[in-house]
Amino acid sequence: MSTSSISLSPISLSIPQHQDTRPKGACVDCKRLKKRCDRASPACTNCAKASRTCEFKDLSEDGLLSPISSAKSIDTLTFGTLLDILITKQRVKEAVTLYFRGVNTWFTIVEKASYERQLDTAWDKLPAEASVLALCMALMARPPNQKSSKIGDTVYHTTKAILGLVQSKAPMSVPLLQAELLVAMYEFSQSMPQQAYLSLGRCLQMTKAFGWHGAVFWAEDRKASMARDLKLYSILWWAIVYLDCLLNVGYQDQTFPMHTAGLEAVSMIPLPENFDQHLASSSPFQLGAQGQEQGFRDSNGDRIEGMIVPEATSAWYLSRVLEQLSDPALPGNVDTKTLSTMIWQHAQDISAAKWRAGDRNAAVGTDLIALMKLNHPGLLGGADPLSLLSDPQAVQRIRVLTTVIHGKAGKIAASEHRLSTGVEAPCWAFAMSYASLLLISHGNGVLQDADWFSRVENLMTSIEKVSKRWIIAARYCETVKIALENRLNGYAQ
Repeated sequence: MSTSSISLSPISLSIPQHQDTRPKGACVDCKRLKKRCDRASPACTNCAKASRTCEFKDLSEDGLLSPISSAKSIDTLTFGTLLDILITKQRVKEAVTLYFRGVNTWFTIVEKASYERQLDTAWDKLPAEASVLALCMALMARPPNQKSSKIGDTVYHTTKAILGLVQSKAPMSVPLLQAELLVAMYEFSQSMPQQAYLSLGRCLQMTKAFGWHGAVFWAEDRKASMARDLKLYSILWWAIVYLDCLLNVGYQDQTFPMHTAGLEAVSMIPLPENFDQHLASSSPFQLGAQGQEQGFRDSNGDRIEGMIVPEATSAWYLSRVLEQLSDPALPGNVDTKTLSTMIWQHAQDISAAKWRAGDRNAAVGTDLIALMKLNHPGLLGGADPLSLLSDPQAVQRIRVLTTVIHGKAGKIAASEHRLSTGVEAPCWAFAMSYASLLLISHGNGVLQDADWFSRVENLMTSIEKVSKRWIIAARYCETVKIALENRLNGYAQ
């Protein structure tokens, strides 16, 4: 063939265009950090600057199966979840600090010094138990519903899910009990009684598995040789009793039986201060001759040796009151006057002490709840249920209690910061609602309180403010509103 027959026209080459097969939207880290993603290849600008691996995730992969199946270990999965929520080590430490400055001042179940040390030294290889405990601390430390979705509070549901995964892989341990207790307290305070009841039940089962319900576990020789460990176990046990009692009195419309009612462990397990004599850093609670405090009561409270937990004694008193009210003929019952004096003295001792961290308002609030519960029947018929006469001593105690609680309500309403940081315990919402109901029912009767209506209005205002931090307060506020409307309608008729 001659060359003249050969076409010299340019050859048309088809250069393949780069096709972006990555899922649409921002990369995983930009989504998590809420930053604009330029989707640059091979890594977006944000990831390139931070030297991060730039990954894109298909929305069809949403669900629990994908992250679980791709996780290297339960430790990395839990740690990754912690960073998904809190982003950086600094923010994790800030959340933990907020917890210790707030909730842990009245629900003292974690030793501050040892946990913060573990967070610093083991950050690169943080165990699953430590990561999930940090998540639970952050859950309690923050106001509710900051990241809500169609299924509710996503931080709560994520924390609950990862805690379940850790429990399915790791052996039972004290950190997992602490984490479960924090979840139970969150559920109680955010108006989830069924979930709180189930979580508290898991806590109780763990204590049985640990052997805490056996008398040998608390033998005298072990108190001396294992004082530090046993004190922590005692603190956790009485935290369970404390929450169990609050769950019982705070959700009276529920039919859940108490977990700890009638258990021998309630009378067998010593209170935390019983171990202090075996611990070098502990010192007895002493007030000066004129009632002046000799330094901070909790000056060494960052470590087990110096942790002071008056809420444990308050829990014992409230459980005792509930037990006596359920069975007035129970052997060993203490008469109302004597028990009232003991509880009142405990509340006064706490109020008189000087506290470095918080003011132990949960212990005082719980004592006042116990006193109202104990003396309420006296407004109706005294010691004799068939009598129509009220008990004058019970009437006077209730008058004092409603006055004290009304005064506290004014302080709560004036301190938004204490509420937002979690320093104010949720039990005060019930204490204020209980005082309101007593005033509504008896303020114009045996209590002879001419200002009962204005007091109830003030109490309701404070309960509404508490509901912004602890949702359970909204439940109590509604109960008070209904009772007040019924009372006023009764007057109108």
